[in-house]
Amino acid sequence: MKLYLVLSDTHGDLYTVKKIIARYPQIDGVIHLGDYYRDAHNIKLHYRDLDVIMVPGNCDFVYDIPSDKVLEVEGKRILLTHGHSYNVKSGIERLERKAIKENIDLVLFGHTHCPFQEYRSSITFVNPGSIGYPRGFPTPTYGLLEISKNGFETRILEA
Repeated sequence: MKLYLVLSDTHGDLYTVKKIIARYPQIDGVIHLGDYYRDAHNIKLHYRDLDVIMVPGNCDFVYDIPSDKVLEVEGKRILLTHGHSYNVKSGIERLERKAIKENIDLVLFGHTHCPFQEYRSSITFVNPGSIGYPRGFPTPTYGLLEISKNGFETRILEA
C-alpha cells in the first residue's frame, strides 16, 4: 500500500504545506501538480525521505520538464498534469479523451483551484483544489491518495 499527499497550486504557501505534511507521518510521498514547481522542489529538498513527484503548471517557467507524467503504482496507471494544456477550466473532456486513449485509471490535475472528484468513462478524475489561492471553497484543500493492489481511494480534505 502507498499513501500520497496530493497538492496543487501552492503558489508559495509552504507554511500550510508543512503543516499538512506534519499531520501525515505515514505518507510515502507527495504529488505536486504544478503552480509552483519551485515549491515542489523545496518540498523535495526539505523532506528527503519522501518520494516527491511533480509536474509544472502554467505559472512555472521550466522548459525541460514534461507537463504530463504517467505513474504506475500497484498496477494502476495515474496521469499527473496541471491541466492548463487541456483547458480544464472549461471542462475535462479533453483530459478524458487523453485518459481513455492512454488507458489511465486515475487522473490528478489542478489549475482551476477548485476541489473536484468525478468518475466517468471508468476513470476517476481528481483535482485537490489549491493550497495558495482556493476558489469555490473557504479554505485551502488538498488530496490524499491511497493505492493498494485492490484499488485506490481518493479524498479531498481541508487544510
